[in-house]
Amino acid sequence: GTTAATTKNTYTTSATVQVKSCADADNIVNNGTKAAEAFEKALQDGMKGVTVTQTTLAKVGCNRRLTDDIRRLSTPAVKADFTYESTTAVAVPDKSTFQASLKTKLSGAGLPSDVTVTEITPGKTTGGPTTTGGITKVQEVSAAVGAPATFFSVAILSVGMSW
Repeated sequence: GTTAATTKNTYTTSATVQVKSCADADNIVNNGTKAAEAFEKALQDGMKGVTVTQTTLAKVGCNRRLTDDIRRLSTPAVKADFTYESTTAVAVPDKSTFQASLKTKLSGAGLPSDVTVTEITPGKTTGGPTTTGGITKVQEVSAAVGAPATFFSVAILSVGMSW
């Protein structure tokens, strides 16, 4: 018989997770694979049928800024950006579901697990069907990527014309 290819769409979502300290944020972000897997598994637990294809973790709120001699300290957090595939649009888990699962996964990985999920964005499609069965993968490319190169070219051109 013939097998039909399953078309999966690619989506992105982000979660912001407060941690107790910048040391905890460092510990999570610097444990790349182990931490990323904990975040991925927590997301997949709350979203049956999705496959996370990429997870990027970044530290947030740990830079001290001096503004008019007043120090403003933000709350330390880890921001997780996920790219995932699914055949259907699956709602992202609510904050408490994701948080409960994430605490368990981080703890199991030996990472700081005293975390509070402050935000999880609704999944949004990246505009391309991904077909498993080897046909197509379409990705959206931001116009912002070309902007610095264009600016640089215009700047060089301007300098050249002023001679």
